[in-house]
Amino acid sequence: MANEELKLLGEFEKDSGWFHNNIDKLQENNFSGKFVAVHNEKPIAADKNIDVVIKMVEKAGKNPSCVFIEFVYPKGFTLLL
Repeated sequence: MANEELKLLGEFEKDSGWFHNNIDKLQENNFSGKFVAVHNEKPIAADKNIDVVIKMVEKAGKNPSCVFIEFVYPKGFTLLL
C-alpha cells in the first residue's frame, strides 16, 4: 500500500473513531436522523438524503469515497442485524 493510501486510511479510521466517540453529542445537536460526513474530526456536511451529503462533500473539494459518512440514529434506537 502506498504512503498516500495509508494516510487516507488512517484519517478515515480517526474520523470513524471520532464519530462513534461523539455520537451522543451529534444526537443532541440536531444530527439525529441524518447522514453526517466527518473530516478531520468534525462534521462537514449533514442531511437526511445521502445524495445531498455526497454533493456537499464534493462541493467542499473532498472525494466522498475518502470521507467518513455515517447515519446518526436517534437516541434509544436499536438496530438489529
